[in-house]
Amino acid sequence: MKNETRQLLVTAIITSILSILIGGFAVWSSHQSEISIIDQEMNQVEKDIATNPASAVSIALLSIEQNNYDFTLAFVTKSGERTILRENAGASISGENLRVRHIQIAEGDELVLVSSLEDINNSLNRNLWRLLFFIIFANIAATGVSSYLSRSGSLAQERAQRARMQEFLGDAAHELRTPMTVVKGYAELLRNKQLDADRENAAFDRLSSELKRMDALITDLLMLAQIGEENQSELEEVNLSDLLWENLEDFKIISPTRPLSTNIGKDVKINGELKYLARFIQNSLNNIRLHTPEGTRVSVYLHSGKSIELLIEDSGPGLPADSYGEKIRGLKRFDRSRSRESGGTGLGLSIMSAVIERHHGALSLRQSELGGLAIEVHLPRA
Repeated sequence: MKNETRQLLVTAIITSILSILIGGFAVWSSHQSEISIIDQEMNQVEKDIATNPASAVSIALLSIEQNNYDFTLAFVTKSGERTILRENAGASISGENLRVRHIQIAEGDELVLVSSLEDINNSLNRNLWRLLFFIIFANIAATGVSSYLSRSGSLAQERAQRARMQEFLGDAAHELRTPMTVVKGYAELLRNKQLDADRENAAFDRLSSELKRMDALITDLLMLAQIGEENQSELEEVNLSDLLWENLEDFKIISPTRPLSTNIGKDVKINGELKYLARFIQNSLNNIRLHTPEGTRVSVYLHSGKSIELLIEDSGPGLPADSYGEKIRGLKRFDRSRSRESGGTGLGLSIMSAVIERHHGALSLRQSELGGLAIEVHLPRA
């Protein structure tokens, strides 16, 4: 059974159960309410009799007639002899579906009030059948609508995924075109033996460098594709505080000349994917290491309130002024010169943005109070 069919079936079953419970409660409450009205009418007759017990029979008959109650009234002596004083069709003194009230009067005798419940019980049965038919009809209609909407949603999602894939392939081809052009040019020079020994060695070095850049670029492109398409099937509780401290310890060893200040809350946790969250933190710190001069101050803040707030900022040169506040989308590269100088792909921020989006968070880039780049993230709490 397909997941979609199984989901529709489970939804229909749950909806039916809830409808039966709610509708059945409403029908039963209405039924009990009608019986309660009969009890109130009998209480009124009994109350009227209590005002003058010596004339119990005449008062009972008068109360029933004046209030137009559909009761059968019988007089029963102490010895068990029974006399029908007033008879209502359908409410014989004996039988089924009756509401009976015994009222003790003088000398051990009693009056018996009888009301038929046949109409009320028939109404209950009719309402229950109507409820059942309505639920069946409603579920058939709801299943049809849900199926139609699901198919429409699936088609729309498929079109959106296809459009994203086409956009991704186009961007990927554009990113790979430059290093491929360089590789082809040097390969042609080497094939035609147009270079002397020294320039040939330099050409091989350049080829090796460009191939490494292509390998890194392909790795980052695959990472972006994986983040965007892979199902979230490996969610786990991740301690962001511990993960951040582990990476900061490595950062302090690799970049001892960059002063680091921290304000990290204890045991800040999120339901997420460890490998992607680790990649986000690594990219954030690597960007600082690769794109800021020695002596750059670094500040890291992590706390949990209504949401998890993470702020990583530095006093470096930052991004171009028009990049702050800009939404990171697809293979966005804010400054190609930064990636050329460092040997990176320039896709680090795109990967970081994809990671946060995958975890239903929000990422923004702004100018830091330290003077450089501030990466601000808000994530849902675990």
